Amino acid sequence: MEKAYRLGEVEEAVSEMELYDVPDDVMESDEDYQIIISGWQVYIPELGIALHEGVFCNYDEEEQAYLPDFSVTVIKEAAEEETKEGEWLYYEQDGFVITLANYLHGKMDISRIEQLSCFIRMPDIEPET
Repeated sequence: MEKAYRLGEVEEAVSEMELYDVPDDVMESDEDYQIIISGWQVYIPELGIALHEGVFCNYDEEEQAYLPDFSVTVIKEAAEEETKEGEWLYYEQDGFVITLANYLHGKMDISRIEQLSCFIRMPDIEPET
């Protein structure tokens, strides 16, 4: 049984978890930048969406690599199957609650957003053989 959280508390819960072994996904990639998102997600059943932590990376010519620039929160439609690169609804450089509030354009009060029930979902990781 999945443990339910309130959205206003879930970022702290995530920060206390050891998620370094959960592979990240490339959400979007271009020659100048890449957005990498967490393989895990925070699912909000009431809205049918999932939130991911992410990092916006810029391409560095000197290093010949994408280097982290700033953190983002990404909103995607909740999907049972793996979503493809570029399938996102909204992202911005803020935490879960503020990002969702801005995405909803005032349709829901912040105190209500903080109380939304959510679940931390891990990807189905196939063991390497």
